[in-house]
Amino acid sequence: MVAFVPRDDRRGNVRRDLKNRVGLEVSFQLSLSTESVSSAYPDEPTFVTPSATVGEVIRLFGAQQTGSVLVCSDNASDSGQLLGIFTERDALKCMAAVSSGEQPELMAQPVSDVMSSELTTLQADTTVSEAIKLMSQGGYRHLPIVAEDGRPVGMENVYGIVHYLVDHFPQTIYNLPPNPRAIPSEREGA
Repeated sequence: MVAFVPRDDRRGNVRRDLKNRVGLEVSFQLSLSTESVSSAYPDEPTFVTPSATVGEVIRLFGAQQTGSVLVCSDNASDSGQLLGIFTERDALKCMAAVSSGEQPELMAQPVSDVMSSELTTLQADTTVSEAIKLMSQGGYRHLPIVAEDGRPVGMENVYGIVHYLVDHFPQTIYNLPPNPRAIPSEREGA
C-alpha cells in the first residue's frame, strides 16, 4: 500500500482527500487481483522452429519489432508445443560472444541450442497481479500465455503491463513521485 501524508489546505479537505486516495488504492488492488492478463495488452506471439538459426531469429526481431520469439515444435504429433523462448537478452549474450571471438560460429547455430527451455508461463485466466509478481520475482520481461493444452496463445510483456496500469489507473500512476519512498533532504516549497 502506498503511504502518503495528507496535507491540510485550510478548507477541511483532508478527510475527503484521504477517502478519495484510499478508494483509489482499493480500486487499484481490486482490479489487479481480478482482471486477467488477457486484458493487459498481450502481444500476438512470434514463433520459430527449433532449427531456425540465431542469426535468422535476430533478423526476425527487427522485422517483427519484437523482443522475444517462442520456439515451438514443428512435428505433426506435437502440433506447436512450446519448447522454449529466445529473448533480446539472449540475443545480446550471443552477439557479445561472437564479437569477443569466443564463439564466432554462434549466429549459424540453431536457436534451440541457446534458447531458455525452463519456462515460466501464464494461463489466460492468470490475474494481472500474479503476472506482475512472477515478472518481478523472476526478472522476466516476457512471459508466454499458454492454453490448457500447453500451446502458446499470447505473449505478456512489461510494456503491456505498464500500458494497462497507465490506462486503468492514470491518477495513481501520474501522481506518483519518481521515487515514492524517498524522503527529501531539504524542505520543499517556498
